[in-house]
Amino acid sequence: MKAFQKVLVSIATLLFAALLVAFWLIGEKFEHNPTDFVHVLYGELYHENSKTSSLDKADDIYSSNLLSLIKKEQQEQLSSGELGKLSADPLCNCQDPASVTVIDITPLVTEGEHASVRVTLSVSGNTQDLTLNLIKETGGWKVADVTSDSIPSLLAYLK
Repeated sequence: MKAFQKVLVSIATLLFAALLVAFWLIGEKFEHNPTDFVHVLYGELYHENSKTSSLDKADDIYSSNLLSLIKKEQQEQLSSGELGKLSADPLCNCQDPASVTVIDITPLVTEGEHASVRVTLSVSGNTQDLTLNLIKETGGWKVADVTSDSIPSLLAYLK
């Protein structure tokens, strides 16, 4: 019986080690590929049962510079009780994440620590294009700015 337990423990240890290596490799892939980062980001945020906004997970999504402006804006909204500049989720320009369907994600430019990715969405049946300007910070890629037809630069808009 003890020999059988040792075999089970050995198998479990090997499986655990294999999982750790797999998660490390997946993490490395997403850390180095901005397009994969955007695919994962939109897949986690926008689906049929979505009830969350990118602003709910801002610490994980936005660059330190843009994050500080978002938090400042949110604090001003709380203090004043008024609807501020961020009345919609900047990554879909919408208030209903369940109404978002990703049509296409296209890499535009990747140069070292900076990248741009175009995202084409259907939001409640309306097509819109966003460009995400990304920066590589500690922990991987982050959204440094968002541009669209309605807001040429989220970063400039919040300054």
